[in-house]
Parts: sequence; structure tokens; C-alpha cells
Amino acid sequence: MTTGEKMSGFTKEIIIKTLFELLNEKALGKITVKDIVERCGVNRNTFYYHFRDISDVVEYALLREVDHVFESQVDVGSVLEGLEVLVNLMGENKKAMLHIYCSVQRDVFTNALDKMCDYIVRQYVEHNFDKGILEKEEMKILMHFYKCVMTGIILDWMDHRMSYDLTEYANKLRDLHGNSFEKALEKAAGEKPATLKLM
Repeated sequence: MTTGEKMSGFTKEIIIKTLFELLNEKALGKITVKDIVERCGVNRNTFYYHFRDISDVVEYALLREVDHVFESQVDVGSVLEGLEVLVNLMGENKKAMLHIYCSVQRDVFTNALDKMCDYIVRQYVEHNFDKGILEKEEMKILMHFYKCVMTGIILDWMDHRMSYDLTEYANKLRDLHGNSFEKALEKAAGEKPATLKLM
């Protein structure tokens, strides 16, 4: 990585960190680019070099956090455990997440959430099955279905202002539901998962 790339990455991190500081203070709709650049000490041109707008920062930050989770060695034996990863991630920034969700720009959150849930399901499949099976129609249907289930659960949690313990809910659901998703994947793939560890 060149010095320029390191500086670019550092600047992005400062902008993201500043936005989330502000989100812990007020709603997304009340935050301006001016607020961000004045607090973090970069100019507007620098902001727009890295991001299209504030919505772009939010989406980039949410997806980046999921990336960070899966860059480390994480044991995820089921898609429901993947849901727990996402719940823990969001819980760390509860006030900021609620400010995003309850703003007039809710679509920013829902679009990012859709991508995050799709990413988690896809990561589970890619790390546990041969990548070639991703093109099978049965796998696409199953992955889309469970992405929608995961998204719906999170949105209900947000509608209730994250007031109930979604990790406990996921644990109970896993006890009731068993590993039916994984069995369905195995049936669609025509093979057993190679491993149950995300590297």
C-alpha cells in the first residue's frame, strides 16, 4: 500500500468516525457535510473526493464493518449465528443506528441493511461450500429467501427501537429451527459443507 493510499484510508476513517459521533448526538437528517468537515478538519472537496454524499458514508461504513468482522477468524456454524454477528455490530452503535433508521433517509439504512444481510448469507455459503454452486438456481432461491428473512427480522427489531434482545431471540429460533437452512443448502448443493469456519 502506497503512502497516498494510506492517507486516503485514514481520511475516510476520520470522516466515518466523525459522522457516527454526530449520529450519537442528533438525527441523520439534521447532519450536514459542513458539520462533518468542520468537526474532523477536512475541507469539502476532500469529503466529496471520497464520498458522494452523507448517505454514501453511511452505506460504506455499515458494509465496511461487516467486512472487518469476516476478515478475522470467526466461527459461524449457521446463518443465524451470522445474524448474531450483525446484531452485535449494530448494538455497538445503537443510538446512531436508531437515528439513521428513524430519519427521513430511512432508505439509506434499509438499502445498506439489505446489502449487509445478503453479504452475510453469501459469506456463509462461500466459506462453507464450493463457490461453483452459487450459480445453481436452487442456491440463489435459498440465499435470497434467507436474506429476506434476516432483513425482515432486523427491521422489526428496529421498529421496536431495538428494545428486545435479538441475540436471545436468535438463540431460541436456532433451538426451534435447528439447522434446517444448512440442510436445505446441502440438498441444493448436493454436497456437505467443506468447513464451518469463516477464515
